[in-house]
Amino acid sequence: MILPVVKLGTLAVKTFCKPIANRFKKEAGLHPMFRQLIIGLAQANHGLLNEEKAVQAAADLIGELFVFSVSSIFVSQLLL
Repeated sequence: MILPVVKLGTLAVKTFCKPIANRFKKEAGLHPMFRQLIIGLAQANHGLLNEEKAVQAAADLIGELFVFSVSSIFVSQLLL
């Protein structure tokens, strides 16, 4: 019985967090300090890399980490 409740709760939290994550992604992609940091890291690790692709990938990662973090906290609090 608890599994469907956890699944439904996680889905609701992910649905709620998605617009916030999209906002983080948009703002991160436009922030000049973030762009410089990500481009520097990407080029140090991967050589010459398209700057826009590096920034977009990092912004996507931030958005997904936000959703995952909030969902993980929700599930851990639900199970306690």
